[in-house]
Amino acid sequence: MYFTAGLILVIIAWIIQFYKTVIQKDKDINPYFLILYIIGVIFLVIGNLLANDIFTGILNLISALLPLLICIALLRN
Repeated sequence: MYFTAGLILVIIAWIIQFYKTVIQKDKDINPYFLILYIIGVIFLVIGNLLANDIFTGILNLISALLPLLICIALLRN
């Protein structure tokens, strides 16, 4: 369940960013993309930990931390 929910959130995030970039021709990063992406990947991390897949969980955690840093930088500006 966590894997499915996480992947759905990641896909929704990418759809939002795709719309902003391709349809609206806006090259800025959408904050909703970052938030949904981070939450989605956190769900993936939880799923990995519940499945005892620690290595993939760590990789997913890293992939959640990097957009979190971008989100923090955007909020500071």
